[in-house]
Amino acid sequence: MARVFIDDRWLKADADGTPPSASATKALANAKDPMKAKVPQKWRTSLYGTGKRWRCRWYVIDDDGVKQQKSKSFDLLGDAEEFSAALEDDVRRGRYIDPDGGDKLFAKVADSWLETKIDVKDSTLLRYKRELRCYILPKWGRKMLREITRGDLQRWVNSLTVGNYPAQLPGKRQPRPLSPRSIRNIVKVVTAGILDHAVENKWILDNPARTVKLPKTVVKDDDMVFLTIDEVEALAKAAENAGRDVDGLLVRFQASVGTRINEALALQVQDLNLRKGTARIRRTWTRNLEGKLELGTPKNGEARTVAIPDFLIEPLERQIRGCAKDDFVFRAPRGGAIDDGNWRTRVWRKALEHVGMDDEGVTIHSLRHTYASIAIANGADVKTLQKQLGHATATMTLDTYAALWPDRLDNVAHAVSQAWQPHIKNDKSDKPEKESPVNLEQAA
Repeated sequence: MARVFIDDRWLKADADGTPPSASATKALANAKDPMKAKVPQKWRTSLYGTGKRWRCRWYVIDDDGVKQQKSKSFDLLGDAEEFSAALEDDVRRGRYIDPDGGDKLFAKVADSWLETKIDVKDSTLLRYKRELRCYILPKWGRKMLREITRGDLQRWVNSLTVGNYPAQLPGKRQPRPLSPRSIRNIVKVVTAGILDHAVENKWILDNPARTVKLPKTVVKDDDMVFLTIDEVEALAKAAENAGRDVDGLLVRFQASVGTRINEALALQVQDLNLRKGTARIRRTWTRNLEGKLELGTPKNGEARTVAIPDFLIEPLERQIRGCAKDDFVFRAPRGGAIDDGNWRTRVWRKALEHVGMDDEGVTIHSLRHTYASIAIANGADVKTLQKQLGHATATMTLDTYAALWPDRLDNVAHAVSQAWQPHIKNDKSDKPEKESPVNLEQAA
């Protein structure tokens, strides 16, 4: 698009190509009712006196390479000329926005955004759709893009925090306060992602959701349960009693390696290198759009290598003895993979009840937190722990487990002092004695 054309919808040249006379144009400009103006019929268009007189017209190329005409009408020529000049300036500066783009309904834009999500896991897409259906569309679905302001979004975030928001929840569930992490996913990932999509398509100029402030994600000690090694061992033995030996091995593996449960259940024999004491996390169990389990890439889409402690090597060797390379390490009683939901019911809950931990908030994920706490207590640094746990960034690891790292300021000060000491001369004999200051009155 390079130029905006301004059309007069009411007047035209006559059959001979003669434009309207100055007197006819002046008569129309001065008339309150265009139908009463002294304008000869030969200069009147079929639209004369109807709608807005001046139309700005320009062309754009859509995503499919098709040339499309856009237009906007005005009552006054001055307004049309001002719009035309501003539009052409926006084009030159790369700020062009479709004037009608802001009229698009948020729900329609959300559908368009979902169609672009071809590179995400089915389970992630399911989460996006669930958050849209339950939390986002009840609030914004019928709003036009231009009606959505940063202030409105900020007030919505506040309502999500306290549990006072429109929602379409399954069953008879009522809105409740959402966690900072849930709010971040709803607002910064999905809602802001949809509005980013609108910006990319030049339907709106900027994204009002990007500057909205969210509640801080503060991980409290009470939010996570850390077990002692003795408690892990008690759970592992209880799991063996509730199920099989492999169930106890799975509990110990989770608490001493720190994988996510569905990463552990997706491990195949070929992923283990017990000679080096490592496992390659290449896949995880995830749910597709039909809600069925299927193998996918690990969280964050990257494989990683994790360390296996020595005491697990022998039981793992026994577990995989005689197995094919593509057999699962942790297998169901009849072979094949273990369904984590079934395992929670069949083994995990019974083990918790047996050791009296069923009312203490202990989850399977608590074993992963326990691994982190043991590793940190024994000197693991942030970067190493991040790689083992498969966090996207070291910041995520630090935000989650910062309270577990001890305050070592005294140790640091002592270490620096020890390093500095050899370079400081302690022999006072090498230093010249300071002369006593002279008392001038006594000297006199």
